[in-house]
Amino acid sequence: MDNVKKDTIAKLIKEARLKKGYSQQQLADLAKLNLRSVQRIENAEVIPRTFNLNLLAQQLELDVEALQVLNKRFTETPIAVPQVEAKPVINKPRKLILSVTIGVLTILFTAAFLSQSSRFPETDFELFLLMSLVIAINAVVLWRIWKF
Repeated sequence: MDNVKKDTIAKLIKEARLKKGYSQQQLADLAKLNLRSVQRIENAEVIPRTFNLNLLAQQLELDVEALQVLNKRFTETPIAVPQVEAKPVINKPRKLILSVTIGVLTILFTAAFLSQSSRFPETDFELFLLMSLVIAINAVVLWRIWKF
């Protein structure tokens, strides 16, 4: 169906251009399009975007509405959309705010725990172990937040 559409539009544009006596370069300049775009449309290599089609139709004094109907007629085919399981959506700003808040709270709670404990940590190893555990838990929580 796309080939029929491309051929039909290409034929209309080319005939109208030749009727006006324009070269492809002149039409491209008048419509403020690239020469290659006009060539590809006339050679039925592409289906022109509606915007470009309108520009060409205006310069060639073609019926813009008829071209738009033609353009839409060939593209109106039903598309099957697969059903996707809905996931909870948290937008990016909320994720950022939540992530920063969790990070700050993690630091504050860890500092509060360390300031209350007179015997913990006894060694640097215990401190690094605690920090590693806190970072790992924080990473899992943040991964769950950003996963969705």
